[in-house]
Amino acid sequence: MDLNLEIITPEKILYSADIGLVSLPGINGNFTILKNHAAIISKLAKGKIRVIGKDGKESIFDCDSGIFECKDNKATILIGSIKD
Repeated sequence: MDLNLEIITPEKILYSADIGLVSLPGINGNFTILKNHAAIISKLAKGKIRVIGKDGKESIFDCDSGIFECKDNKATILIGSIKD
């Protein structure tokens, strides 16, 4: 099973796709999530979210603080506002 990521704002689902990895600005420093990662919930600090798609394409998003959850290869980022 691939790692699926959704980035959600109050207005819309900004991003939804199977990915290779996501790097996130945690409140205690940056961290990276790959396929089959252990379940995790973390607060996010203001910073950059880096997504590498299954095709190797990189996407960068500037985000406000938010929440990240990953369980069973389903990753969700809840953000108040984001610039792509």
